[in-house]
This record gives sequence, structure tokens and C-alpha cells, in this order.
Amino acid sequence: MKYRIFLLLPAFLMVLFCLVSQTLKKKTLKVLVITGGHDFDHKAYYAAFDALENISYKKVEQPAANALIASPAVDQYDVLVFYDMYDSITPAQQEAYQRLLNQGKAMVFTHHALVSYQNWPEFKHMVGGKYYQQPALVNGDSIKSNYEHDLIIPVTVTNKTHPIAQGIDDFEIYDEVYGNCEILPDVQPLLRTSHPKSMPYLAWTNHYGNSEVVYIQLGHGPEAYANPNYRQLLQQAIEWSAQANEINK
Repeated sequence: MKYRIFLLLPAFLMVLFCLVSQTLKKKTLKVLVITGGHDFDHKAYYAAFDALENISYKKVEQPAANALIASPAVDQYDVLVFYDMYDSITPAQQEAYQRLLNQGKAMVFTHHALVSYQNWPEFKHMVGGKYYQQPALVNGDSIKSNYEHDLIIPVTVTNKTHPIAQGIDDFEIYDEVYGNCEILPDVQPLLRTSHPKSMPYLAWTNHYGNSEVVYIQLGHGPEAYANPNYRQLLQQAIEWSAQANEINK
């Protein structure tokens, strides 16, 4: 009997995911978009969010964002999308991030959010990697990350069956690359690139606490924001994050 239950468990979880997915698709997802610490073209960036379907969003900049995240008000949002590059965070706010992820909160980190909290070691375990602004010893090697923008980047979809990448074919994007970054070994890659100046993966999922965290490296400027593949990736990342983490709660 126990063996039969074990065999039926994956099918049960798939049915549960589908039910949650259909329920969430019928409602408008409330998204908190977190910025601060890095300049960007506000009009072009938020035009990408305006184009997303079944999503309403609120803008909040740091340091107000971390104060909100550490308050009960954060519970009203289905998904937190990070586009900040910030370093100031209190111990209570650090605890809030970890508490939310242990509760199954949906978080999508994008682009320069990978650079945030250089002096908070736990942050890289949440996101699944780290951009090192200063030289650091990683697995016995000294590395320092770098970037270069205004490049045409070839993007390969590594997992076309994943809901975040479904319907997206390999594409090119005019964007920025990050090189010499640390990527943790347990992340699940979604996108990769062969660009010699880039780290190998451009998007992944990472399990932390009771949450499935998403990281998308793309998204530097207006050309990237307007790219239809980037917009589809953002839409599906938000939707999948809400669905997957609703099941985990």
C-alpha cells in the first residue's frame, strides 16, 4: 500500500499544480516591483510591466522597499520582483527575507539584483549566485566579476518544457553581460549563452527554504525591456513563481 501511494504522489502533485495554475490564471496577480541603487530608464522599464497580462504592480524604491518587506504589508503581494542593486539592510530585514522564503513567498530577482548585499553571505544562497564587486576567493580561485553592455547576446533555451521558458525559442538580445560570477551548483538552468564575456547561465531557478526563487540576468536597457522574448520570460516567471510557491505554502 505504501509503495502504491509513493507511485501516485507525482501524479497528485501534477494535478495539484494544474489546479493552482488555473485558479491563479483567473485572478490578477499583485506584484511589488523593487528598485533603487542603480539608474535605469523608468518609462521604458515600466512599459514592459504595462504590457504584461493579468498583473497589477506597485513601484517601491529602496530603502522603503526593505522596510515594507519587513512589515505585514508585504503579505498583500503575490510576487516580489527585484530590480534593485542595494547594500544597506538591517538584521531584522535580513530575517524578514529568510522568513518569507521559508513561508513560500514568490520572489523573482532580475539583472543587477545579483550585485546586491555584497556583505550578506546568505543572499547568494537565496538568489543562487553572486556578482563580486571586489576580488574574492571562491572554491579556491580568486575571482572578480565584470560587465559589458551594448552587446548582441545569443540566448539558448536549455529547458523548453519548463513553464517559464515554454513557447520561447532561442533568440538574440541587445543587452548587458556579467562575467566571472559565482553560480551555485544546485540551480536549475533555464537560459544559457555562448557569449565569451558572459557567465554561462542567463536565467535559473533556485530552491531556498520553502520557495522556488527565479533569477533572470537579462534586462539592462530599453532595447532589452522591449524585446518580446524578455517580456514573455518576465510574464511567465511571475506566473510560475506565484503558482509554484502557492503549492509550497
